[in-house]
Amino acid sequence: MSRPARILMVCTGNICRSPSMHYLAQREWGEAADVRSAGTYAEIGMDVPHEMRRSARDRAGLDIPRHRPTQLDSELLAQSDLVLVATQQHARWIVQSEGLLPDHVFGLKEAAELAGRAQSPAGDTAADRLVAAAATLHAERLSREAPLRSLDDPWARPQQVYDRVMDEIGEAIDALTAWVRL
Repeated sequence: MSRPARILMVCTGNICRSPSMHYLAQREWGEAADVRSAGTYAEIGMDVPHEMRRSARDRAGLDIPRHRPTQLDSELLAQSDLVLVATQQHARWIVQSEGLLPDHVFGLKEAAELAGRAQSPAGDTAADRLVAAAATLHAERLSREAPLRSLDDPWARPQQVYDRVMDEIGEAIDALTAWVRL
């Protein structure tokens, strides 16, 4: 049996967008993936706010467990097969930290758009296809770029913003799930 793909979701504080991406992808991708999340400026000691939990529950039927924010670092990036960031600023943070944007780092919405036109990644198992996803997405990005469109930060904004962001996360995860044939 192949190992699970190592997937990393990234946002700023690791309390709204990336945990929602993390737990939704983990639910959808199951044992094929070991999904984690981290923040470029992790809000250590905080948890997912109730507004994000409400959106996750109401919009995606997702109950987010107690979450402990994690600070993004080089080791987490290097250990991951695929990294999905929420915004252009997160990609820039990685460039500043690493000196370049690694080939396995994509915006969540960018990855969904690339997946919409790329062939499904090769592999006998769902885990193998998830591991191969970054190389397939990178090849498609080289062929024709997709914009790295950002997910708005809903922190301290009206509930409708949390709802919209959760919907956007759900749409992107659904697109990637179908593309990888999970």
